Amino acid sequence: MFRFRMEIAGQAQLDRGIARFTEGVADYRPIWPVIADDFYAQVAAQFKTEGEAGGEHWKELKPEYAKFKEVAYPGKPILQRTGTLASSLTDRTDPNAVYIEARKTLTLGSRLNYALFHQQGTSKMAARPEIQLTEKFKREAMRNIQVYLVQIASACGFRTGLKPSDVERLDAAAQKYFSAHPGATAPLRMGGRLYHPPLPREHEHEHRGGKRD
Repeated sequence: MFRFRMEIAGQAQLDRGIARFTEGVADYRPIWPVIADDFYAQVAAQFKTEGEAGGEHWKELKPEYAKFKEVAYPGKPILQRTGTLASSLTDRTDPNAVYIEARKTLTLGSRLNYALFHQQGTSKMAARPEIQLTEKFKREAMRNIQVYLVQIASACGFRTGLKPSDVERLDAAAQKYFSAHPGATAPLRMGGRLYHPPLPREHEHEHRGGKRD
């Protein structure tokens, strides 16, 4: 059985098993960009709504600090004094972002040590969790994993195919995979379909322009 487990600061937020078609699946990397995009969207909403997207508005700043911040950083929301923290948790290309893909694990987060202080709180600071996964996010994550597994099963002959909406999901997953792996040169096989990496931009321009002229 494959277990899909999501942890935040060492605490399990999602831990569910998927029994079907998992024993022979050795690589989940093609689906990780889809999960990551949903994660970044959820965290971005958390910052934009100051916690409400995750279910509870962050605690207000202490009066003295709120006054200082309004003078020094007017109009800046909670946890977005410079935007560095938010960027590290919503953009995989940010230098402070953690984005590590492995065959069966995906690690997302921030390299900024104070991100954990805000997530959990300290003796002098209230917790304002930047990462608060909603039930909707968890359902979508599980659905994406299951669609990926069923697509692999279809390629192996266990199923006759997927609904058009599921095929669209996997097409999108393949596109996101190649976007996240610009150096990929080998075709990606998913659900009996062979996805080829896009042509390099320079070659694409030469191919488009040279033939027509």
